[in-house]
Amino acid sequence: FLIRRGAGNTARVSSLGVFVLGSVMLLSVSGTYHLLDPTGTARDVMRVIDHAAIFILIACSFTPPHVIMFRGVGRWGMLLVIWTFAIVAITLKCIYFRSMPDAVGLGLYLGMGWIGLIGSVAMGRRHSIGFIAPIFWGGIAYSIGAIMEHFQWPTLLPGVIQPHEVFHVAVLIGLAFHWAFIYGIADGRLSPPRDVDSLAPKSCPAPAAHR
Repeated sequence: FLIRRGAGNTARVSSLGVFVLGSVMLLSVSGTYHLLDPTGTARDVMRVIDHAAIFILIACSFTPPHVIMFRGVGRWGMLLVIWTFAIVAITLKCIYFRSMPDAVGLGLYLGMGWIGLIGSVAMGRRHSIGFIAPIFWGGIAYSIGAIMEHFQWPTLLPGVIQPHEVFHVAVLIGLAFHWAFIYGIADGRLSPPRDVDSLAPKSCPAPAAHR
């Protein structure tokens, strides 16, 4: 339904497809990882892929808003930054998976995600704070979940609902908020004109010449 809502524009449909693919990938990889034997090699491999899928989802979540709501540097510049960040972070995470401190990994996830403030502020100035609220609340949900996972808190029901389960709930909440926002812009009605660089400040009209 989300991809169909963007029908009529190839770039829009492609960006929505990227987001859907990233979402499905994260949930599928995470589900597979948790089903595997905890003592097996396959689970170790899937754990690395699971962590990499988080960076991919973040980049995929950036893609539709910047393709649909921005032009020029606001679109391609930000996408270049975020996808480069994802590639570098995944590479570092895979190479130094066992030796990288958890705090560094957490910093990479949070830092990458909150780069979104740049585009969010631009959209908020063009529309309203309420317009970007789902992006903000989604980011808060993701961040709280990641921080609780890092500090291994809280344990709501020992052996059943522990910090990792709380983290997954937070991820689903964050994904739902971002999905809702992207669904709202998917039809392209709010896209700026083609000749507008959406991150550039609006220029003041030239004063009328005196006669």
